[in-house]
Amino acid sequence: MDRLKCMEVFVQVVRAGSLSAGAAACAMSAVIASRHVQALEARLGQPLLHRSGRRQVPTALGARYFAECAEVLARVENADAGVAGVSSMSSVTSASSAMQAARRPLGQLRVSAPTTVGAHLLMPLFAEYLRTHPDVALDLDLKDRAVDLEEEGIHAAFQAGGLPEPGLVAHTLRGVTRVACASPAYLARRGVPRQPADLAGHDCLGFRYDDAHGKWLRADGPRAATGTSPLQPLQHDVRLIADNPFAQLQAAVCGMGIALLPEYLLAPEVAAGRLVRVLEADATVSEPMHLVHLAGRYVSAKLEDFVGYMVARLGPEACAA
Repeated sequence: MDRLKCMEVFVQVVRAGSLSAGAAACAMSAVIASRHVQALEARLGQPLLHRSGRRQVPTALGARYFAECAEVLARVENADAGVAGVSSMSSVTSASSAMQAARRPLGQLRVSAPTTVGAHLLMPLFAEYLRTHPDVALDLDLKDRAVDLEEEGIHAAFQAGGLPEPGLVAHTLRGVTRVACASPAYLARRGVPRQPADLAGHDCLGFRYDDAHGKWLRADGPRAATGTSPLQPLQHDVRLIADNPFAQLQAAVCGMGIALLPEYLLAPEVAAGRLVRVLEADATVSEPMHLVHLAGRYVSAKLEDFVGYMVARLGPEACAA
């Protein structure tokens, strides 16, 4: 069978979540679509799909292969667009037009980011990007954990914290500022800390994450805040630990203790009087943020354009301006 057609069928089945819907998108029967997918599986020697309830879900290999297939198909579409309608032009103009069309952003990008960074800080930029790039679609993977770009089929990832791992191309973006805060009711009941040492007598709210960089308190290991803050390690137990920043925010609003929250998440609650900043001179932590993608790989037009777009708006030079 034609391998590109098999890839197209497989991509449509994954996107639709079912064999019948994917087959309909390719204008063929479910039986024929199944044969196309089976041809790919026979070639690779491993299954690409498995059934979960009523849906066809890609296996771990299938998820990675889906990302590569989508990339290949997008490049083929770019190549087709580059030669369409150029027969009446001169050879030089035709070649130039083809090259420009081949670099036109097209297809789906799988992008990862921490939950609150993606939902609050980046979502307006994502909306702006999609409005100006009608041929690109974003598949957002928002998780508060480290992601394996190659294993999970991620094209680009926003990472807060320390230096990115080897094997990644990293673009520096503006940092994420975290500020200590608590509810007025909690501070009225327990008092306002005046210096970092005072935190030993308070209930502190911890945030659990795979990465230790720039975090307020952790469930395991030394409990400290890192970054530019002079805040010293805390030796007492954490009253509440959450792996979701929204939960930590609500815990602080409910008067459960002092939290270290991102400024962009904290600001509306401070404006509404539900939270108060404390220890601003001593407990403000700045975490670096990077936009990363795999090194040593073909960089598609859509990925190159997306990275350039985000760096232009979130890079150090843009933020300084």
